[in-house]
Amino acid sequence: MLPVQPGYGSGSGQRRGDRKAARADPSAPPFVRDDAEACWDLPATPETPGIARKLVREALAAWDLSGLADDLAVVVSEVVTNAVVHAKSAMTLSLHRQGGNVRGEVADHSPVWPTPLPAEPDEEHGRGLAIVAAYTER
Repeated sequence: MLPVQPGYGSGSGQRRGDRKAARADPSAPPFVRDDAEACWDLPATPETPGIARKLVREALAAWDLSGLADDLAVVVSEVVTNAVVHAKSAMTLSLHRQGGNVRGEVADHSPVWPTPLPAEPDEEHGRGLAIVAAYTER
């Protein structure tokens, strides 16, 4: 299970107080406070979930934690997709290493918290938060 930090996530409306204005280029190097944190400002575009998965894999490889990459990439992709589709705003993706664990956070500008929606078996959407819950712990 991957830890989730309460108070952050798609819909939290929170921003990191020590950050500058969002960079438009998601390929820019991350804002790194130390060797245990990486943050990227990302736009709300259809390509952003794929970019976020790549950034997660690269950061975890740099931290020698590639074993967490598949699970964290799924979680981050789901939450970033929610921010793109529902918040429709730029967002900040942050990874925080704590020993052998990593906490991922996605902060967007929506004042509305995500709400799980019931999904019928034949629907393509509506399972993202259930997927996140299955892969994470609080």
